[in-house]
Amino acid sequence: MSGYMRKMARNQMRANKGMRNHVVRDNQDVLQNIEFALVDAYRRSKGVDDRLCHDAIESALTGGRDPSEMVAELTEQLAVIRRMRPDAPDKAWQDSLRVVADSIRLHSSRKPGETDYLDFVSPFLP
Repeated sequence: MSGYMRKMARNQMRANKGMRNHVVRDNQDVLQNIEFALVDAYRRSKGVDDRLCHDAIESALTGGRDPSEMVAELTEQLAVIRRMRPDAPDKAWQDSLRVVADSIRLHSSRKPGETDYLDFVSPFLP
């Protein structure tokens, strides 16, 4: 990741720090569910990278459709997790998706094939 991109990511993270702290404190289990869905897909298919994960989160947030089959599969896995968590309010779910997207942007330049974020988070998940 270039110095400029890293700086922009850090600035964005600082701007979202209050939301991130709230989500981490109050919805850590939702964050872990989202991260697990992404890491599980990465472990099962080495074609999954940080860019695809970020695109799937963006698709889940906007309700948009991505022409990529892999992004569509990841988005569906996130939807399955969402259906398993009816106890999580929509705002908590969306904020959690945003926190994970911010984390991907912080740890990765999201170039095709790059897995810096996935490699970073994998050891923390079963």
